[in-house]
This record gives sequence, C-alpha cells and structure tokens, in this order.
Amino acid sequence: MLRLVVILKIVIMGTIVCSINGLKKQHIVGDSIWSIPPTNHFYTNWSSSYSFHTGDSLYFDFDSGLYNVIQVPRGEFDSCSGDDQPLDAFMEGPAAVRLPRKGVYYFVCNVSNYCELGVKVSVVVVDEIISNSVDYSINTPSPSPLVAAQTPSPG
Repeated sequence: MLRLVVILKIVIMGTIVCSINGLKKQHIVGDSIWSIPPTNHFYTNWSSSYSFHTGDSLYFDFDSGLYNVIQVPRGEFDSCSGDDQPLDAFMEGPAAVRLPRKGVYYFVCNVSNYCELGVKVSVVVVDEIISNSVDYSINTPSPSPLVAAQTPSPG
C-alpha cells in the first residue's frame, strides 16, 4: 500500500511539473475582435487586467483589409504613427503574436485614424511563471498510532 502511495505521488508530481511548464497562454486581445472600442482606454484596461508571461501569445481577431496589427516602439505607440519604424506588421487576420521575452510590447492599427480612436494596446510581459510555490516533496505516511498500539509486546 505504501509503495502505491509513493508511486501515485510521483505520477502526480510529474503531472504538476508538466502542467506548470505548459502554462503558455494565448490571450484574445480585448476578449473579442480587434476593432474600434467603445472607449479610448478599452484595450489599456483590458491589458492591465491580465498577466502576460514569456512564451504567451496575443491573438488579434480582425478582418484582413479592414484592420491590421503593427508592432511599434513606444514613441510611435504614443503618437499613433505606426508607419515610421514598424517592428513587425500583421496585415492578414486573424494574427497570433508570440511574446518571447520580458518587456513592454506596443501594437497599433494604422488603418485610417483607428489608432486615435483607441485601436492600440500595450502589454507588459514578465518572466515565465516560477513554480516555487508548489511543494514537490514526497511525504510518506507515518504509521497509524492504532497499528502501533495493537502490536503485542514481547513477553
């Protein structure tokens, strides 16, 4: 019985480690389609309500030709230019953008005046989730006091 408990704990521990290492998330930007939002701060509010980690990705759901996603430096994000120094451009929708490193990523839509209307988002990416909070130790049960009490004494 004890051997079965130890084997079961090892299997559970392995499952936890695999699950933690596989926690990469794909975030649907705005939890909806990438489009002109109801308020200018809609995407800012959305991104501040989530945690982004290295290896996660952003999923921009948009129709090609109507919208796009341009990754830009902060200056172009602030000024809504998006044309001068794009770091990357996604013209075909939908688009999945991987977040490979920690840092701040800036995205705008440079179709018409959509950026000025709020079609822009920045996300802060931190290192992968560290699994220090998980206890990986294997605890074996100590003998039950009832079992020890029932053992006959040598006589």
